[in-house]
Amino acid sequence: MCSSDLAGLRECEVAYTWILKPEEAETASRLKWVHTSAVAVETLCLDQLFARGVVVSNTRGVQAVPIAEHVMAVLLAFAKHLPFVLHQQRQAQWSQNQFLGNRMPWLLRGRTLGLIGVGTIGSEIAGRAHAFGMRVIALRRRADEAVPGIDRVYGKEGLHEFLSQCQALAIAAPLTPDTLGLLGAEQCAALPKGAIVINVGRAKIVDTDALVAALASGHLGGASLDVFPQEPLPPSHPLWTTPNVILTPHTSGFREGHWDEVVELFAENLDRYLRQQPLRFEISPEHGY
Repeated sequence: MCSSDLAGLRECEVAYTWILKPEEAETASRLKWVHTSAVAVETLCLDQLFARGVVVSNTRGVQAVPIAEHVMAVLLAFAKHLPFVLHQQRQAQWSQNQFLGNRMPWLLRGRTLGLIGVGTIGSEIAGRAHAFGMRVIALRRRADEAVPGIDRVYGKEGLHEFLSQCQALAIAAPLTPDTLGLLGAEQCAALPKGAIVINVGRAKIVDTDALVAALASGHLGGASLDVFPQEPLPPSHPLWTTPNVILTPHTSGFREGHWDEVVELFAENLDRYLRQQPLRFEISPEHGY
């Protein structure tokens, strides 16, 4: 193991890191395995590593429960109009007439939640959504495989039909060529009027400009974003002032004890590596996740 300095990498067989640049990987001629402390792997030069036969693994699963709880929290916040209520509270305004007029709360029960991505995170979201009485449908690469807790699975060819049913849409997918820019202006328009979009996956899956436009027009009822095309999000970005938006600074996956579990997972994989056993959560060169 080693730090990211180039001198250390020259002696490195195993790298436990979050980012690995091409010039760093070039230096690490002895490298055999890279484990990232994150779930996302875009910060690693995957093509270069895979071309050399380097094994890559990630910290899948550690963030699944906190992210699923985050998704349910923001869904409930929109259902109970908490952004509006908190704004009125800051203004010391009693908003009962508005709240019981055109801002009546709505139930999660009976609504349809669409999931893009049903790995460890999506599965945890599905279980919680079902507990609230929601119908859960999903879009995934392997549409022919049934998924526990999912009422119906669609392939990419069924994207429009899938979106047309999603009164809430949660994106929890990795960034791949298939998911890059998946939700653009046409796809936002395919969502039912008033739909809620929640992105806890990768920022580039969503066309941010199209999302802002759909929110500003009133077609979408709200959005909760935990990932952004530029982080930190610049103060001048229109998302800060777009109505009915909940922004969190890429923190949905963290909770007390997070790093302990991250290190424990790496330690388990290191033991497997030394025993020449299969590693947990290896990244597939074919799929990139």
